[in-house]
Amino acid sequence: MQKCNFSFIIAASLLWLFSSLSLEAGCTGSGKAFTCTAGSTIANVQSAVDSASDGATITLAAGSYNWTSGTINISNSKGVTLAGAGAGSSIVTVGGNTFISMNGALTGNNTNTYRITGFTFQNGSGMGIWFYGPGILNNIRIDHNTFSNWATSSIAVFFGEVSTSAKFFGVIDHNTFSGPNNIMSMKVLGTNDPSQWATSVRGTSNNLFLEDNVYDFDSATDLGSGCIDAWDSAAVVFRHNTVRNCLVTAHGTTHGGGTVNFEVYENVLQRQGGDSTWQDGTRLVHHQGSGEMYFWNNVFKHSASPISGNAISVTHYRSADPSVAGYSSSLGRCNGTQSRDGNTSPSSTFLGYPCWMQPGRAPSGGSPIYGILAPIYSWNNVDFSTNGKVSLAIENPWNATNPSVTDHIKANRDYYDSVSASAQSSPSSPFNGTIGMGFGTLANRPTTCATNTNESGGGVGYFATDQGSQGTLYRCSAPNTWTVQYIPYTYPHPLQGSGGGTSQVTLSSLSCAPTTLNLGQTSNCTVSLSGAATASTTIAVSNTSTVTLAVPASVTISSGQQTGTFTATAPATSPMVSGPATINAKLSGVSRTATVSVPPPAPAVDLNLIVR
Repeated sequence: MQKCNFSFIIAASLLWLFSSLSLEAGCTGSGKAFTCTAGSTIANVQSAVDSASDGATITLAAGSYNWTSGTINISNSKGVTLAGAGAGSSIVTVGGNTFISMNGALTGNNTNTYRITGFTFQNGSGMGIWFYGPGILNNIRIDHNTFSNWATSSIAVFFGEVSTSAKFFGVIDHNTFSGPNNIMSMKVLGTNDPSQWATSVRGTSNNLFLEDNVYDFDSATDLGSGCIDAWDSAAVVFRHNTVRNCLVTAHGTTHGGGTVNFEVYENVLQRQGGDSTWQDGTRLVHHQGSGEMYFWNNVFKHSASPISGNAISVTHYRSADPSVAGYSSSLGRCNGTQSRDGNTSPSSTFLGYPCWMQPGRAPSGGSPIYGILAPIYSWNNVDFSTNGKVSLAIENPWNATNPSVTDHIKANRDYYDSVSASAQSSPSSPFNGTIGMGFGTLANRPTTCATNTNESGGGVGYFATDQGSQGTLYRCSAPNTWTVQYIPYTYPHPLQGSGGGTSQVTLSSLSCAPTTLNLGQTSNCTVSLSGAATASTTIAVSNTSTVTLAVPASVTISSGQQTGTFTATAPATSPMVSGPATINAKLSGVSRTATVSVPPPAPAVDLNLIVR
C-alpha cells in the first residue's frame, strides 16, 4: 500500500514538473509563426525574434508582462510583427529601459516591414521604443497600443539619433497616449542635413505619419515636451488625431536643419483642464522655423477666452542673435553675412534673405544650399467656440530687430493664410485672388490670381475641396495661372491595410449652391467625409447667423457612402433678416462652414403711383 502511494506521488510530481517547464517555456514556434505565453520575459521574446524568419508574427497572449529591464533587439535583415492580444489585454509594465529597439543596426535601404500592435505599455520613464542607425527604414507601423501613465519627459517612441543620418517612413496609428501629465509620444531625428533630400516630400509617402491617435492628458506640466517633436531634417505628417493638453511641435534650422516638411491637418486640438498655463490655446501648434509647412482643417478648443493669437505659431531662431535665441554661434545670424544664406541684394533691405532652409523653403539636394521657395499655406483652421478663423502667427519672442523674424518670414511671399474662416461663396468672395488664400469648390476659384514675380515657387493659394478624395491645393504659379501645389497623401496610410482596425472618418467639407437666394428659393448643400462612412453617420447642421434661412437639424450619411445632402430654404415672404448666412456642419468636434446670402426683397410697387 505504501509502495503504491509512493509511485503515485512520483508520477504526479513528474507531471507537475513537465507542465511547469512547458508553461515557463515562454515562446514557441518556427518560421513565420511564434506564440508567447503570458508573463514571457524580454529574453523569451528575443529568442523568438532571433529564431523567426523574415515576416514572422510573434503573438503574445493576454496577461501581464514585466519588461522593466533589458531590450528586445530587432534585426535589420528581417521584418517582424510583435502582436499582443489587444490594448488592455496584453499589459506590459516597463521602466526606464528601451524595451524594443533596432539598436543602431539600421543600415542601407531597409524595405522589410516592422509592426508593434495590441499592447498596453504602462509606467514607462525613458525612451521606450527606439529605432536608429545610418539607413532608411521604409515600413514601420506602430498601432492599436495604449501608452499609459508614463513619467514626465519620457518618450514613448523614438526614431534616429544625432550622430547618424537616417530617414524614417511609416505610420503610427490608432494608439492612445494618456496619463496625469503630458509626455512626448514620438520624437524623430532625420538626416542631420536638409541637402540629403533631393526635392520636396510634401504629399508623399516619404514622411513619418501619425494618424487616428488619441492624446489625452489630465494636465500639461511639461509644455516644453510636445505631443511630438521632429528635427535633424526629418519629415512628419500629423493628421486625424484628437489631442488634449499637449502641443504639436517641431524644432527649426538651429537643430540640424529642423524639419524639411511638416503637415498638420484634420486634427482636434484641445487645451482644457489641468494646470493653468496657456489655457487659451497658445502654441497648440508650434514650429521653431524651417522647411515646408501646411496647416489646414484643424479645430481648436480652449478653456480660457478669447483664443490666443499664437494658437498656430511659427518663428525663426536665426533671425535673432545666437546669444539671445540660444543657438550655436557657428551657424551665425541670418543678416547678410553668412554664406549658407541667399543674401539677396540689397542687403539693407533683405537682411540675408532667403535664410538657410528657413520657413517657406523646400530642400533641393543642396543646390541652392538655402533651398527653393515653397511657401507655408494655412487654411480653414477654426476656433470651436466661435467658428472663427484661427490665423497663422509669426512670432518674434526675442523682439529681434534688423532683422526681425517678420523681415525673413513675410506674408504673401513666405506664407499665405486664408483670408476668412468661410468657404468661397463666389469666384471673388471672400478670397479674390490678390493676397492670402481661399478654399471651396473648384468652380468658385478666382479666375485671376497674383504670384511672386521675384522668385518662382510662390503665389496665392486655393484649396479646392471637391478635387481628389481629400482636396487639392492650387498655387498661382504665374499671373492668372493656377498650378497644382499639393495633394495630401493617401488616407488612411496604406500600411494600415496590414490589419488591425478601421481608420477614423472625419468631416471634410461643406458646400452649397447656389450661394445667393431670393424669397422662397432653395440651395442644395453637400457634406463630405474624408472617406466612406463605416456606419450610419449623423452630422449636426445649424444656421449660426441671425439671417433668416431654414436648415435641418442634421443630415445622415449612410454606411458605405461619403456624402450627404440637405436643403437650405429662404423664407417665402417678409418679414425676414437678410444678409450672408453661415451654415455650420459638425461631426465629432470638427466643423465645416458654407455661406449662403439672402438679399432683402425688392420693395413693393404701389400701382396707384404709376402714371398712365
